[in-house]
Amino acid sequence: MNGFYVAAYAAPAGDGEHFCSYAKVCWNKPDNYWDADCAFKIFGGENHRTAEGALSWVALEARNEITHLPSHAKTLAEQRRRDQIPIPRLFVTSFFRHRMA
Repeated sequence: MNGFYVAAYAAPAGDGEHFCSYAKVCWNKPDNYWDADCAFKIFGGENHRTAEGALSWVALEARNEITHLPSHAKTLAEQRRRDQIPIPRLFVTSFFRHRMA
């Protein structure tokens, strides 16, 4: 989605009758949820009736968050994948480049 990848996870909630979900919005295509190099995380709630519903909801939330990122976020994600630039340096470089423009 817009240069990012989403890894999602769903699990039974405390009562066992509902499911909770989580997502990581990642710079690179992750091999799995747990080891994903993520830009940020999303909690999808804990009152879903099915695991599939929980995953669908958190995927929708991730898509929504990604579409609200600044316009240069896709460029940052692509640059991160291509050059493997450390995240702090990437954001500082981007910040000063846009502040000077």
